[in-house]
Amino acid sequence: MNRDEMVDGIMRASGISKANVSRFYDGLVELAKKKLAADGEFVFPGLGVLRVKVRKAREGRNPKTGEKIRIPRKKVVRFGAYKDLKEILNPAQQKEGEPTE
Repeated sequence: MNRDEMVDGIMRASGISKANVSRFYDGLVELAKKKLAADGEFVFPGLGVLRVKVRKAREGRNPKTGEKIRIPRKKVVRFGAYKDLKEILNPAQQKEGEPTE
């Protein structure tokens, strides 16, 4: 889903004008960037958390030449889904003895 599809979906679901949804979306993105830079975490209530994680420097290989290269340390963003979302995506396995549908 791209930005325009998301804005259109929110507009249809909420009845808010496309211009207002677009401003809201842009504001949300800017807020997330600022919070991640300042605190290393941005919470989407009811959905999950974006967290900054530091990847250690490591040794890798150039896939073309096979030459060893040094990959520097860097920060990346990871998303951690809340339990409710995880359960929707991965329904609990049927327990032994329970009837199947």
